[in-house]
Amino acid sequence: MKNMIKPLIFLVVFTVIFPLAAEIVQNGDDWIVYDEQYSDEISFSHRDILIDHKKYGTDNMSSAEDGWLPGCSGIMPLGVKFNVEYGAEMGAEMKGRALARWPEAVKFSFEGQDGDGHSDMYYGIEMEAKWKKCSNGEEHEISQWLNFDLSFSDEKTFQPFLLDGNIDNPVSMEDSIDHFKLYEGTLADMVGGSCGLSLPIIGDICSLIQFRFELDGKMYVEIFGNRIALDEKQERSIFTDNQYIVIDPPVVGTVMQVPVFYESKVYYQTIITLTITLTIKVIDIDFPIPINIPLVGGDKIWRYNEDNEEPTVATFYFPAIFIENRTHQFADTRPGDEDYWEFEVENIGERALEAKVVSDNAGTFIVTPDRLNLAPGGKGIVTVFFKPYDTGNHTGAIKIYSNDPIEPLTTVSLFGFSSEDDTQWTKVIEGDEPRWEIGSIGGCSTTLIGGE
Repeated sequence: MKNMIKPLIFLVVFTVIFPLAAEIVQNGDDWIVYDEQYSDEISFSHRDILIDHKKYGTDNMSSAEDGWLPGCSGIMPLGVKFNVEYGAEMGAEMKGRALARWPEAVKFSFEGQDGDGHSDMYYGIEMEAKWKKCSNGEEHEISQWLNFDLSFSDEKTFQPFLLDGNIDNPVSMEDSIDHFKLYEGTLADMVGGSCGLSLPIIGDICSLIQFRFELDGKMYVEIFGNRIALDEKQERSIFTDNQYIVIDPPVVGTVMQVPVFYESKVYYQTIITLTITLTIKVIDIDFPIPINIPLVGGDKIWRYNEDNEEPTVATFYFPAIFIENRTHQFADTRPGDEDYWEFEVENIGERALEAKVVSDNAGTFIVTPDRLNLAPGGKGIVTVFFKPYDTGNHTGAIKIYSNDPIEPLTTVSLFGFSSEDDTQWTKVIEGDEPRWEIGSIGGCSTTLIGGE
């Protein structure tokens, strides 16, 4: 029994230091060891420039003094500033961890927390037209119609990776401006006085016709149909809906690095509507004339992290079981007597090895312990007792079900023979040590080994 104490102590120590994390489930006569592992946090991001950000005006002129032209350093008593700035873009960023589940093939997916996804969109036109009095530095608008900030934006936070393949639950962003007045005045104001047309009592016709110019803008973005995929050469990418990609575990080595990318289907539309409203004051009737001006729109595929110099990689570490001797022939034994054998199980992988140890002929081959939990580089001892109750040849196997994704089932084959005579064992009296006899070559004497 001294030899049994060591493996039991070894098992207890490793069970305390490395508590069981895998799930070991019985499936009929077999067992399945389910395991899962998260990668380090991975970030995905993409920016889409719909209209390049540009700025034109006196701020860009080297001859302008602090943006004012000609400035107040010369003989001119005033300076003028005129700038137009515009652009449109949208983007998203997400972070989360890749999750691998196995046994056998590795099922690969991503998970993120609520708020770990962020998306935004922006469209803007800003214009300024001012003049400055050099004597006191006062600034004035050249015209109120030439100074405006026509912009709209939106942003959303969401839980990433829940949108995979789900077209019914997109991330939607929308913003608009309503009735942004560009100009309002009579036809007389526009032409600079009377147009020379008048009617009795009514008066000057140009003063009775009024124009109003308004802008309505809308930008709409939908991000959906996301998918996680491997590099295109492997051709294993699939659209997912809370599903996964199936990956074969590494045949060589116990570290799996998966180059991945993330994609989104994006629809977007930006429209500016210029509405010209003609109003005849005498009869107080409005004639609105809307003119739609589509700026940008369409659909795109966003590939996140596309501009990264290095590919985005999810890294996982796996256990690997190693048993040097996978067959054993026990000594011939009488029914009711026993022999035992110990073999070593080693984890040569990078993750804790967790296993269920089962004898498929438990009435003859008794195995202990029935579970193993070995740290990377750790070793454990499994003891098998051969205790037959019937005569004849006996076979069996020790099956080790583990979370090794490449070899989830490892088999150690066992062989033994029992007989009432012609064995090297004498009858064992309970409590006595096992002993056996060896006959001399001449057959004249025997030597007793073991026992009293």
